[in-house]
Amino acid sequence: MICLLFSNLDFYFEKNGFKRRKNGLIYVHKIGETVQKIEIVFFSNPSYYRGVIAHIYPHIQIYFPKINNTAQAFANHLIPQNWINKFTIRQPIQVYSKSKDFLLKNSQHYEPLENEILSFFEEYTMPLLDNLTRDKDYLTLYESNDKRIVWDDYQYLYIASAYVNECKFKEAYQIIENRFNKPGLQEKYKEVFSFFEHIDNI
Repeated sequence: MICLLFSNLDFYFEKNGFKRRKNGLIYVHKIGETVQKIEIVFFSNPSYYRGVIAHIYPHIQIYFPKINNTAQAFANHLIPQNWINKFTIRQPIQVYSKSKDFLLKNSQHYEPLENEILSFFEEYTMPLLDNLTRDKDYLTLYESNDKRIVWDDYQYLYIASAYVNECKFKEAYQIIENRFNKPGLQEKYKEVFSFFEHIDNI
């Protein structure tokens, strides 16, 4: 049922460069080395919504290979291996938005839900993905304190990596120091501090 619902939205994603395999629920768009994905995560018959067939909870993924490769040099044991080779950013598309949950209530509810999902992607998701097509875009969003990204610890490691790739070592070290030079974190991130303390030109 979920595949059928999204097959009616394929035209929109294809128009924006995304394709999915038949009966798959991941849309993929490659722009140079950057890989963008839209993953249609869902929970069937959720106990927290009585009488609902599925709660659809899409995620976006953005993969900047050069950034992730550099991060492996200093955070190889801090970022899960099944993440570092797949994505730089992964988060729900509805994070920080006030939109209602996407709920498939019954087999007659396709069209209203399709319109609801399409409107959200047009207003929020595609504009964000359009702003994340290159490594430098990622830094731009960070420097502008863009609220559409969940800036967790992993993101700070990747941002530091992006600065290293730009040969901005002082900026990279500042990121690490500001985020992780706190009681309880120095030991966990000691290999990261060691890496940056020995980079030339800091």
